[in-house]
Amino acid sequence: MSKFGLIAAIVGASVLAAGLLLRLMAHLHTWAWLWMPGAALLAAGSALFLWARRPAAVLSMPAPKLAVGTDTARLLDNFEQRFAELKGRKPSATVLGDLYTLGNQLEMRGRTPQATAVYRHLARFDNTYKDVAARLRRLMDTDRAKAKGKAATAAAAAPQAAMGATTPNLRAAQGNSPAASAAPAAAGVPDTERLGRYQLEREIGRGAMGIVYLGRDTAINRMVAIKAIPLASEFSDAELVEARSRFFREAETAGRLNHPNIVTIYDVGEERGLAYIAMEYLKGKHLSDYAKSNNLLEPRKVLEIIGRTAEALGFAHKQQVVHRDIKPANLMYDPSTDVLKITDFGIARLSGAGSTRTGIVLGTPSFMSPEQLEGRTVTGHSDLFSLGVSLFQLLTGQLPFTADSMTGLMQQIAEAPHPPLRAFRPDLPACVESVIDRALAKNPEARYDSGAQMAAALEDCRSRIPSGSP
Repeated sequence: MSKFGLIAAIVGASVLAAGLLLRLMAHLHTWAWLWMPGAALLAAGSALFLWARRPAAVLSMPAPKLAVGTDTARLLDNFEQRFAELKGRKPSATVLGDLYTLGNQLEMRGRTPQATAVYRHLARFDNTYKDVAARLRRLMDTDRAKAKGKAATAAAAAPQAAMGATTPNLRAAQGNSPAASAAPAAAGVPDTERLGRYQLEREIGRGAMGIVYLGRDTAINRMVAIKAIPLASEFSDAELVEARSRFFREAETAGRLNHPNIVTIYDVGEERGLAYIAMEYLKGKHLSDYAKSNNLLEPRKVLEIIGRTAEALGFAHKQQVVHRDIKPANLMYDPSTDVLKITDFGIARLSGAGSTRTGIVLGTPSFMSPEQLEGRTVTGHSDLFSLGVSLFQLLTGQLPFTADSMTGLMQQIAEAPHPPLRAFRPDLPACVESVIDRALAKNPEARYDSGAQMAAALEDCRSRIPSGSP
């Protein structure tokens, strides 16, 4: 291209020079046509020549590209606003899909705390949605590993003889120091040894709302179960104050429930962004272990356990306390001692702190009453509905309401009749089916008036089942 430009410039210059010379010699205006096109050729040739000689950096500059993933970038930059919007909407297949997509995008970009918060919220609606349980478990395991690594590094770097310390357990000494107490926990996970005055021994369980540890109360040398909930990662800054206030209020209320079938709460506190509840350490298994068709308890025992649960719920309801998340996983039973305890009072109420705009209080959807799913006022009748679902599952190994989507499940619970119990268990007396039918009435007023009334009906049915029935 530079050769053509050079030739054009030379030709143009020659024609222009010739035209000027002839004009000077002949003083004739008729020769003007010779220098005008020459000037044009000279300008064009010069421009082509200069363009061909432009710097290499300009030649190698890539053409501007259109922005890729603009919507995704905007969504991530406005994470809190987008997450708050999704938390304020009623559960549906679309909302679950949007939450999963948001969590996946955050995870891919290394924004682990935010991704964990999104997956936790999604898991409260449906813990079986796609691979959300596996993703949440992986993120939490990664965070715990990072926390342990940081703690080990800090311990190795600390001088052994600092401040004349003589204890060989340097990490325990650091855990008691003001600096250690003020240090933030990585991704909402406590240090590997202490939380408040409790010495953490090992993890014994986890769920959508946090991790449960076996701990020792160092003040009185008592073993306790400690549920740690990362409020700071669960709620936005705007919601955190309300969530913290609700947590302490609900924990205090639940702590006043003194009943042999309700877990005892000893203490409540907050440290390094973690709210925690210290409660009675229970042995045994969650009743969810006995909700599988190949591992069912004998019917008389099921009716007895659910009757005791109904009676305990009736006691709580008289104290104006509604559980809101009754299910086999929140009922702990020890066959060796025949001890039954209801756990997690107040936790479902806490998990709904970020959804007050719609009035929805979260629980486990498959066990929720129609009024709870619809965001209407929740009373003790809702707990009895959830207990009816639990009874059906413990007797059959099946849930009475199932669907492929959250929208379908909500419609089933709100409108569709549940399948008859005796279609699964024809060996049981009709009165058991009658108890379930009344507990699962769509209208709260059509259910049992109280937990005590439901317990009495269950005991009457139990007496009609021969001892030792399969």
